[in-house]
Formats: sequence, structure tokens, C-alpha cells
Amino acid sequence: MPRFRGPRSSWPGARLLRLPLQVLIAALLIGCSAGKPGGDGGDEQPLVKLAAGTCWSSEVLGSDEKAIAGLAEDAGVDPEAARTVMANRPAFTEPENCAADHPVEVYQVVEVPGLVSQLTSYGSLLRTDLPLYRRLSRVVQEACMRPVLARAAARSTLPGLLMTPALPDGMHVSWAPPSPDQFAAGQRVFACLFHQEPAGRIMYADVFTRAFPTGLRTCILSKRLLYVDCARKHDRERIAVLQARVAVKAGAFPGRKAIRKGPQGRYLAASATKYAALDRTCTTYLRSISTTKKLTGIAEIDLDFWPADDGSYPIVCEADTRPNQA
Repeated sequence: MPRFRGPRSSWPGARLLRLPLQVLIAALLIGCSAGKPGGDGGDEQPLVKLAAGTCWSSEVLGSDEKAIAGLAEDAGVDPEAARTVMANRPAFTEPENCAADHPVEVYQVVEVPGLVSQLTSYGSLLRTDLPLYRRLSRVVQEACMRPVLARAAARSTLPGLLMTPALPDGMHVSWAPPSPDQFAAGQRVFACLFHQEPAGRIMYADVFTRAFPTGLRTCILSKRLLYVDCARKHDRERIAVLQARVAVKAGAFPGRKAIRKGPQGRYLAASATKYAALDRTCTTYLRSISTTKKLTGIAEIDLDFWPADDGSYPIVCEADTRPNQA
């Protein structure tokens, strides 16, 4: 059966409310007594270690053209390609107080000793086109999932399924390697990141609790096919997003070629069993964050984004009434 397709949009969320919240101030672990490599020793400053619960400024590596050129030359990478890779990577030079407004939080750090030994230099982290980096990215993204997300994703039985909580415009999660200076100083952990723009005091852990403001959650008014913040009238809520790129590539879930035209419009020719597994994943997550018994988790696929422009295959989890209810 065709699935509901919401309005073609970028899934807009609610406006960011910069509300004061009580959060724990994470201790910034200062280490690496040596300064930045390449200095003359006169202006050396200690590097800050990447650690869970630390917060950072919005400075990115891509703002330093000289550094990009040098790294590109050392790695044998085209400078423009290096610039693209580093454009959004945090520089991790300016730690900030997590209790104050901040744009970037490291909510977890990941170690991958089996792959680190293959990273011969920071240049390896610029070669995003090579199998080593793609494997590293998959491993880190899976490790960055909180246990509640990982358990829910596993219910689908689809390979490599990634799950993130639903976030409004201006908020997203990602991962990043240490900065070139941190890498040169021996840091070999990878940061799981929570971004918020404009800067605010929300912490990633808040997203899974009632501390996350209602106005920042995204709900749906089905009658008008509109996304609204959950402080307004609604009948469904977007709770999570699944990423099925690996499953589609492996042939475990249908891709673009499975889109068909039917009496009620386009639909994805996926079996009822496949959809049931996705619904089970969405419901598992819903039960972990809510005590409601009136709603269940429903997986929806917007075919306008199958695949999306970046090659991803997003599936939205919604909290909705059971299909057999009026």
C-alpha cells in the first residue's frame, strides 16, 4: 500500500527557543604539554583533548587557507578537494562553557583502534573518497548512536541502519576527527557532535527527555499536510530519522528503481514485511522515550527524497495512532 507522503520540504522544524536550562559543566581536560607542531616554541599553547561533555566555538578548519594548502600538499590531495572536506570540520581550538550558549558539543568520543593504525597521517582523513575513510565513517557513526537509538535500529534487521532523533532546523548531529594539531600530538579519538545554530544551551542528552522544549519538537497537522512545532495543534509527531543508505546499497531494501505509479500516486514497492520491521524500529524508540500507549511508531518515506540530493535514503519515524484506529 502507498505510504503517506508529507509536503515536499526540507522537513522544517520549529524556531529555536533559547531557553535557560540547568546543565552540568563538563570539565575540559587540558593535556598535550607540547604546543602546536611547527611553532618556534615561543607562542606555544597547550592543546585541549577531545572529551565527552566538552563544548566548542563554531570555528572551522576551512577558515585557514594556508593550513589547507599545506595539508593538501602533504597528502597529495587537490587543494579544492581538501577545502571542501575541511569546510565544516570544527577546529577544536576554543573550548566554551557548556552552561552558556555554545554552538558545538562533543557528546561522546569514539575509539577505533582497528582502523587508527591505518591512518598514517592526517592526510588519510582528507581522502574521503577512499574505502578506508568510508569504513571509518560508518564505524564512527554507528558508535555515535546512543544505546536507545542503537537498540531500536537493530530491530529493523537492516544492515548499517543509522538512527538519529528528530531535530529542528538549526540542530543536527555529525562526527569529526581531531584537528591536525591534535592528531599530530597523538590524539586518536573521534568526536560525536551536536550542533545548534544559533548557539544555545541545549545539550544532546536533553533531546531524549522532557528537558527538550516542546517548541523545538516537530509535529504534523495531517489535515493541512503541514509541519508545525509541537506547541501547536497536531495529530502526529516526527520522532526520529533513519538512514538506509547501506541497506539500499546492499540490496536489503529497495532503492529508487522500486518506485512505482499506482491509482493513488507514486509508492515504493517494498514488502509489508520490510515496512513492519521499520515500524517496529520506530515503535521501539517511541516506547523508550514516551509512556504513551495510545500511539505507535510508523515509518514514512517521502519519495521526493528517495534518494536525497546527497545520496542518502532517509526514512522518517512518526508517532501516530495505530493504523486500525479511527
